[in-house]
Amino acid sequence: MTTTMTTSEHTLQALPRVGCDVVDIDRLAERMHRRPTMLARLFTQREIEDALRGGVDPQSPTVAARLAARFAAKEATRKALGDLRLPFHATEVRTGPDGAPRLYLHGEPACGAVTLSHDGGVAMAVVVVPAAGDPRTTRLPLPTPVQGHHHAA
Repeated sequence: MTTTMTTSEHTLQALPRVGCDVVDIDRLAERMHRRPTMLARLFTQREIEDALRGGVDPQSPTVAARLAARFAAKEATRKALGDLRLPFHATEVRTGPDGAPRLYLHGEPACGAVTLSHDGGVAMAVVVVPAAGDPRTTRLPLPTPVQGHHHAA
């Protein structure tokens, strides 16, 4: 059986893929405090070092907010790629020389963009990656989004 895609389906396939996530900063910090191994399970050493940059106190709210924003970016990346099984260490957010976050997949710069923010006890991230089939995605193998899978807001 052959299926034919409609014009609107082709248009949707050509759109960039977007993922968004929010994290309660105190909730994540409390979980990591109760389970010390969780920090290394969720974050790469480089992400931990980035969160501590500037000599901030490891127990400070700044570190908690930076880590929560990075965790939100990991979840947002999973959503954008349509791969909720992507290991946490496969996605990494590094602070660039200009202070802006940079997205890495499997240790390589990703063909995509990430933005992080935190305020009022909540951290958030938005990730945008090229559409499946976009020539820029050949730089890194990106998983094919799961068809028919929707994420609740």
